[in-house]
Amino acid sequence: MNNVRQPRPLLAGFSVYKGLGSSMYALFTIRVINRFGDFVQLLLVLILTIRLGLSPKEAGIFVSASIIATMVGQMFIGMAADRWGKKPLLVLCQVMVSLSYLACALSVVLRPTIIPYLILVASPFRGGTAPLTNTLVADFSPQGRLSHSFSLLYLGTNIGVALGPMVASMLFARSLLLLFALSAVLLSLSTLLLLAKVPDKRMQEQQSKDERKTNVRIPPILWLFFVFGALYTLTYGQNSFTLPLQFNSLYGEVAGASRYATLMMVNAVVVLVCTTLLTAWTHRLGQLVSMALALFLYVTGYLGYAFCSHFSIFLVATCIWTLGEILMATNSNVFLNAYADERIRSQCNAYMHVFSSLGHSISPTLGGLVLLATGYRELWLLASALCFLLGCGYIALNKYLKS
Repeated sequence: MNNVRQPRPLLAGFSVYKGLGSSMYALFTIRVINRFGDFVQLLLVLILTIRLGLSPKEAGIFVSASIIATMVGQMFIGMAADRWGKKPLLVLCQVMVSLSYLACALSVVLRPTIIPYLILVASPFRGGTAPLTNTLVADFSPQGRLSHSFSLLYLGTNIGVALGPMVASMLFARSLLLLFALSAVLLSLSTLLLLAKVPDKRMQEQQSKDERKTNVRIPPILWLFFVFGALYTLTYGQNSFTLPLQFNSLYGEVAGASRYATLMMVNAVVVLVCTTLLTAWTHRLGQLVSMALALFLYVTGYLGYAFCSHFSIFLVATCIWTLGEILMATNSNVFLNAYADERIRSQCNAYMHVFSSLGHSISPTLGGLVLLATGYRELWLLASALCFLLGCGYIALNKYLKS
């Protein structure tokens, strides 16, 4: 079930997304709107320091508290969804975040000092939306099309992320009130679309009373998978921590920031262009083999970062590991949702997000410690070694499940 080889689709490109159903297309549109309108989280540090006048120390405390609240929301809302239903809780989460941002917009005029606390209130509900959306994708994906469904959702994420920062920067420069208000309005629109186009799966489920009473536990293989996910984000986080520091060291503050921004733009373009193609080409490999291939692509890209100093090589290395990013983002969700019991699927998605967030949060600290002791080359070599070991781990896991 979890790692079945499937025939290669006859048509490549966007045709791989044909026939996924209206609910899947609605979830795709909701993801685009939500990620496009995620202005607050995108500019959180700048809002707290420049617009609200908090010191870097105070802003750091609020950002850390927001991350912790997000992880708590992911965990508890994901667990609750398996009992009370995914759609109702997702609607509740989006409404609460929308109301919090609307209150922030009003507070810009009335009482700006409470805005950080309102953002903090929204954080657990915002965190809960990700595992719930992933579970709904698994619920509404047609039989044998799970990889295509998650590929479409990942594409929606990146379309929103590619467009959102441009609008966010303009709103930040002109009006903080409009930034919060537009974010609340866009979230409200996606909630209305969720209510109108995505049915409540609970109404369609016909489980027996005995099935409902069965105590289902997360299998050990998934706990190992969660740990692998945390280690992966530990290395992935160096792209946003170590790489800009390395560019500042190589090219200076102004040129380094500009070239790093160019690399991230290349990353976004490769994701948008190659997601559908990679989905079609690797569809029959199986999820664990695809993830192993992804980690070996990271090894190649990070070795490029370790030994090159020419910007053109950095561009090539970025393109290579971005292909790995696509394979990881799509196949990890497919494996998890195919392997997890349907009755605890939201809970499993929640654990996956919590472990990934934990790895990402630790990544800058460990990266900084390594840089204090050694240098950029050694750090990327360590990251490459960890990616290689993880790739071998996915291959070993694949052989174990087949035995």
